[in-house]
Amino acid sequence: MAKLYGLHRSTLYEAVAKGRVSAGHDTKGQRVIDLSEMIRVYGEPPSDTRHPTPTRPTAKPTPDSNALLTELVEINRQQAHQLERMAERIERLESVLLRLPAPDRQPTQPDTPEEPHRHKFSDLMDALRNSQS
Repeated sequence: MAKLYGLHRSTLYEAVAKGRVSAGHDTKGQRVIDLSEMIRVYGEPPSDTRHPTPTRPTAKPTPDSNALLTELVEINRQQAHQLERMAERIERLESVLLRLPAPDRQPTQPDTPEEPHRHKFSDLMDALRNSQS
């Protein structure tokens, strides 16, 4: 881990001792630091810039790729045609909706029944006094 992050081993030992990095034990009883713990404390390890990533060679057209290209062009044409038909259908539906009469504006009735009259506390006290007399 120390090499991966460009640190000295003593730096890691110190971080474990101070509790900044937690370490577990492997089957041999040796202390090990999990990579996720190192990422938590020190972030992602620096990338190795000495080995550039290989670039893919440019693909040359083959008979298979020509057939695939032809098939993709046909699929694209079919989808464009389908999209055009759907747009026309939407226009027709919108024109039908615009020709429909407006709905009647009648006052709406509440769906819930009216609540019974609630008594005030003073009304309840008066009723209690009247019942005792």
